[in-house]
Amino acid sequence: MGRPSLALAFSVVLLAGTACAGTGTVRLRQERTGAIEWTPCGNVECGKLSVPLDHARPDGPHVTLSLARLPAARKPIGVLLTNPGGPGGSGVELVRDAAGQFPQDVRDEFDIVSWDPRGLGPDRPAECLEDLDAFYAVDRDPQNAAGVAKNVVASRAFVAACEQHSNALLPYLATEETVRDLDSIRTALGEQQISYLGFSYGTLIGALYADQYPTHVRAMVLDGVVDPARSYAQSAIDQADSFDASLQGFFAHCRTADSCAFAHGGDPAAAYNDLVAQIRAEPVPGKVDGESRTLGPGELDIGVASALYLGADGYDTLAAALAQTGSGDGSKMLELSDAYTGRTKGGKYSNETAVFYATSCVDAPSPPTVQRVQQLADRAARSAPHFGATTVWLGLPCTFWPVPSEGEVGPIHAANAPPILVVGALHDPATPYSWAVSVSKEMQTAQLLTVDGTSHTSYARGDGCVDNTVDHYLIDLVLPQRGEQCA
Repeated sequence: MGRPSLALAFSVVLLAGTACAGTGTVRLRQERTGAIEWTPCGNVECGKLSVPLDHARPDGPHVTLSLARLPAARKPIGVLLTNPGGPGGSGVELVRDAAGQFPQDVRDEFDIVSWDPRGLGPDRPAECLEDLDAFYAVDRDPQNAAGVAKNVVASRAFVAACEQHSNALLPYLATEETVRDLDSIRTALGEQQISYLGFSYGTLIGALYADQYPTHVRAMVLDGVVDPARSYAQSAIDQADSFDASLQGFFAHCRTADSCAFAHGGDPAAAYNDLVAQIRAEPVPGKVDGESRTLGPGELDIGVASALYLGADGYDTLAAALAQTGSGDGSKMLELSDAYTGRTKGGKYSNETAVFYATSCVDAPSPPTVQRVQQLADRAARSAPHFGATTVWLGLPCTFWPVPSEGEVGPIHAANAPPILVVGALHDPATPYSWAVSVSKEMQTAQLLTVDGTSHTSYARGDGCVDNTVDHYLIDLVLPQRGEQCA
């Protein structure tokens, strides 16, 4: 089983870009659905489900999953299960934001349900380092042996903490276990079939589910798709190339758009390279939530990637942050970095980073030595000078991971599944369009919807063509015409 490279971490943070709104005529009430008792909690219903820690040993230790449900506004077609990505993104929070994430037609017709993946919630949480400032501050484009050594020290410290705090849990956080959790949720809901909508890494969960449980699928949408047939090395290079292309799109925007606050009318690419060199030589001070900090090359790379996830919608935000950084204030860029990594005041982080690595590092084999990582980073940097090295070095913890990978790289066919809709944006920075093309060919019943877009994932981002096409398929099971595009 393949996986995206480590730069995909926390894409869910930027997926949930619209604030939660009211739920209209939806009435929340306490009731039991199958094995799950739902109780009102804020604007949704919450429930819990106990599943085996090791699905191969159903009578062994269990872990409790936290779930959320937004009931349909009228008699539902069925259940729409959804996963926001990550690995490690909170499905509970996605459902809480459902009014901003799912069009009204879908909220009318489906009970929308999601869950926090194993390791994320309060029951048996995956824990590594509570303070990740030092881990994320490291320059992931090391310029010399000393820079490589800093990456090694930071990664080893992170992995050692994971092993110390979560050793008993780490062998059971692979995507394969999450796929079985998903079917346990379906069974607990009392549903013969489910509809599923997966974003980013959530597409890998969906594809594997369709492959293993094809008769349990009514409909499935995979948006911002991960290609499991790509090797670790090729995934890293593809993704770095895609982020670099997105950055070039930003530079082109700033050369002509009056709204761009960074090097407008000049040479934004040269200005950006100069700024990177300046920050590598001397970090820039900044203040977030009243806390004085410094912006170094590690946070700069993350902050830029954070804005690029939004595509063109994030260009002006990125320009403002870069302009402020160039004036000697790194506050806005630190805010972008914090949104990406889940940092809160005082250097506290959610455990999404722990879940991300704990899942990614066992899903597919990574480079076995630091030397091999360096070789891959050099190779990636030749085609993607801005994000090539960063993408590869972010994966260094997997080289030291205490649980061996048992995953295999290869296509998922889902041969007996119903028709599946794959949504791919031409300029997606995190999951390249080429992956969507490949997956739509690898999965035997899949059909591709091409979107002329620049953001990571396309659904519920204001494109009526995309939303109407996906909604029509989910509700009426009608696929778009083959070759159809949303401009």
